[in-house]
Amino acid sequence: MAMTVIKERIQPYDLTSPESGPSFDELMGVLAYNQGLVEFADSKAGSLILLNSLLIAAVAVLPNSGNAGFLKMASVLVASLAVYLCFQVITSRVAPTDSSPGGLKKKLPGWQANDFIFFGNVTNFKNGEEYVRAFNRSNTCDRRDALLQRTYIIAGIAQRKFAQYGLAQRATTLAMAVWVAVNLLPFVTL
Repeated sequence: MAMTVIKERIQPYDLTSPESGPSFDELMGVLAYNQGLVEFADSKAGSLILLNSLLIAAVAVLPNSGNAGFLKMASVLVASLAVYLCFQVITSRVAPTDSSPGGLKKKLPGWQANDFIFFGNVTNFKNGEEYVRAFNRSNTCDRRDALLQRTYIIAGIAQRKFAQYGLAQRATTLAMAVWVAVNLLPFVTL
């Protein structure tokens, strides 16, 4: 029995038509996915902070003998660097680029007026009634564009967080290697 493969031709969205284009659920899914990546990076960084803190505490109780003092200090310094890098992940700020809110304001003025998702924009309205009126006056295309711009910003934040996390992960690996060396040093006979 022969299997027939049906190939659908994917048509691009007509973004000028409010009826065409991605659904609100699809847009929110993309936004939520990227926001989840931001939260995942923060969670991973928090775990590395805990691991590095344990390494620092474990090094403190090791005896000082021979080169152990230097290796202990190196382990604590590298673990401390990893903690600092992880802190940078957790406190990541938007860099002033064309994709940041400031850059997008200059490049696409007015898009934030239709960003009805981000709390910073929602609370710019005097009260809830003004927010509802503005939402109801906006059109689907403008809301969609604002939501896509917000998604782009969040994806950039996630990218920066994971790049910083990668550095922290490498520093943690180095700190662990030095910690292992410090622990093995008493068993090495010269």
